[in-house]
This record gives sequence, structure tokens and C-alpha cells, in this order.
Amino acid sequence: MKKLISYLFLYFVFCMLQFFFGRYISVYGIFPNFILIFVVYLGLSKGIINAQLMGFLFGLTWDVFSTDIFGIRTVMFTAIGYLAGRFCKDFDREKIFTQIVIIFFASTVYWLGFGLIYFIFPDNGNCAFSFSILSVSSKIVVTAMFAPLVFYILEKMDIIRGPRGTTDR
Repeated sequence: MKKLISYLFLYFVFCMLQFFFGRYISVYGIFPNFILIFVVYLGLSKGIINAQLMGFLFGLTWDVFSTDIFGIRTVMFTAIGYLAGRFCKDFDREKIFTQIVIIFFASTVYWLGFGLIYFIFPDNGNCAFSFSILSVSSKIVVTAMFAPLVFYILEKMDIIRGPRGTTDR
């Protein structure tokens, strides 16, 4: 029960960060994707199931409030949660360089998947999605640069960690 409350608390915190406070820390409309960082963190620290479930919930929440193709973020965050959880044993999530590289690649997968879905299912210009290389690459870099700070805070909070040194895999 304590873990469920912890996950709900973090779900609420990251939704608030992404949807309400993101605009206050944005530079020219570009701000980090905190939800992507959290899903990758969960995948690396807790494994596939937790990351996929939270990725699905975050994506569904974002899709409900978005004008983009419904389900696009749900699919992308769930897939990223799976990939991060799948490779959790291969990376040392405590190293800053590793965090930046993993988030860089996860963010790249996110935006490539986003672009591919819009390529396959064009929306005839009715959505707010624009796939410019400069804009997307800026978002990827900003998200990767914020990753170590978010990872550090989550490690220090120690909210979702089980008994000493255990994880849910």
C-alpha cells in the first residue's frame, strides 16, 4: 500500500511538473520532458512492468488533454518504459554520463516514433505537431541535460525503493 501511495504521489508530481510548471522553466517554448525522464528512471531502477504501467498512465493522461492523434503518447511512453526496463541490467544508472546518453536515446526514440506515426497517419494539418529538426533536437538536448538532476532527486527521495537494495523486477 505504501508503494502504491508513493507511485500515485510521484504520478501527481510529474504531471504537475510537465503540464503546469513546464511553461515557467521553458526557454523559447522548449522545456524538458519530465515524464520521459521519470519513465526511463523507473525502467532502469524498477524494471519493465512498473515503467510500462507508469508510461501507459502518463501517456494516457497526456493524450486526454492533447489535440494530437489520440494514443500516440501512450504508445510511445509504454514502449520507452519497456525498452528502459529491458536494458536495466546493462547500464549503471548512477553515472551522470550514462543518464544523459540513455535519456538522449530515449528522447530520440520518442520523437522518431512520434514522427513515424504522423507520417503513417497524417492529420491534414489539424494538429499542433510540427516536426522541425531544430525544434526536436533542442527538446532532446534539453531533456537529456535535465536528466541527472531528476535522477539525483529521485534517488535522494528514496520513495519507491523497497527494502535496502531491492527492486521490483
